[in-house]
Amino acid sequence: MLEAHVGCSTEPDSYRAGRLIAKEALEGASTKSKLAILAIDSLTRKKYDYGEVLKGVREEIGAEIPLIGSSVNGLIVNDRFALKSAGLLLLGGDFNVDAAFSFGKSRQKYQSIADEIVQIKKGLQPKPNQLMFMFQDGMKFPPETMDRQKSLNSRMVALFSGMITRAFKNQFEEFAEKGMGMASTQELIDRLYAQGWDIPIIGNLATNARDYDNVEFFNEKVLQDAVLGVILSGTNDTKFGYGFAAGAEPSGISCSITKNIGSFLLRINGKSAVKGFCEAVGIEKESLVELQNLGYINIYNILGTREKIGDKEYIHPVVTITNPDLENLIVSGFPFDKVPEKAEIFRSSSQILLKSTKEGIMEAKKNIDDPKFIIGIDCALRFTAFGDNLHKVVETYRETMGKDVTRFIIGSGGEVFATRPNGFFFNNYTVVTFVGGK
Repeated sequence: MLEAHVGCSTEPDSYRAGRLIAKEALEGASTKSKLAILAIDSLTRKKYDYGEVLKGVREEIGAEIPLIGSSVNGLIVNDRFALKSAGLLLLGGDFNVDAAFSFGKSRQKYQSIADEIVQIKKGLQPKPNQLMFMFQDGMKFPPETMDRQKSLNSRMVALFSGMITRAFKNQFEEFAEKGMGMASTQELIDRLYAQGWDIPIIGNLATNARDYDNVEFFNEKVLQDAVLGVILSGTNDTKFGYGFAAGAEPSGISCSITKNIGSFLLRINGKSAVKGFCEAVGIEKESLVELQNLGYINIYNILGTREKIGDKEYIHPVVTITNPDLENLIVSGFPFDKVPEKAEIFRSSSQILLKSTKEGIMEAKKNIDDPKFIIGIDCALRFTAFGDNLHKVVETYRETMGKDVTRFIIGSGGEVFATRPNGFFFNNYTVVTFVGGK
């Protein structure tokens, strides 16, 4: 039988917060925990001393339990949504941690890391119910990035090709080579599947929506720019299920990306990027000013693609940053070298977000009769979009899973859902769910 227990605290003292969440998670446990998952909110720039949190956790749970995790953008622990918080999930019972791995300073080392993960997996006994749960540092946007983006907004760059455009293209190719401004998780998973990877990968891109101080946790270490995770398998009658749902629906509108440098879009439908986008959607450019307090992220009209796999359609929305002051530039979350010529425009709302939350949960638990836990990788932008209705997503998790099922939902900077050799693995505005039970 599986066991799952959680702790959550807004205690400002780092060491004490670590001890409190561990004590709370240990209270109901009747078996020895086999895996600890730690999440610490950094959306509100609450500067925990991460090492002290880990020290407090370890003093309570012991040194032998594998621990993974990262900084996150808000937490839902059972019925509680918390910022300025730390949360811990302890899993025990009928499952095995077949392998645990950690690679620091991962940027642009995707091939060598993929090679090593594949070798780890080759050393394991194949099992029918394996799954890899991973955390990876996400897209970094250092302060100088905004200056580079502003320079891309030049009308000369947006309109003309030639030496100017080539210079900017070279600059941003160099930028991409440093692992910034691109979906680095996509790069790693592409390389895994190129070597015959055959088990699902569920994960979180540890990216803070408002800051650049993202960290990952592995055992007693606080890491930056790391890839880490575990390969899990069920024992006895334990099953793992997983689900994916997009927080947007097709609007019926598509547009042409007629000029771009990597994932930076300069012209849409032959016009300056923001103007072309707004005309396609049917909104006034001036309305984007109202979104400035959200970091110029247009959370209701989103670019993306979709694909059909078997009998299911997958929507892959990406961040669409529409800054009204930079008319010739839209920053997108497309993989740097995989921007489509045609993109669809998807629309969202609180109702669509709630619907997709339920769909992702139902998909994950459809073959599990007695679920014991759910881990949610829920996009932080979705949390932002709910506003005063945030309590409804908490209710949706409780009502769809059942109030006695342990719920541990982290606000993600990017959601990883990889179950096949081709397609998008890194997403925005989506929810990925991981359920365990009978």
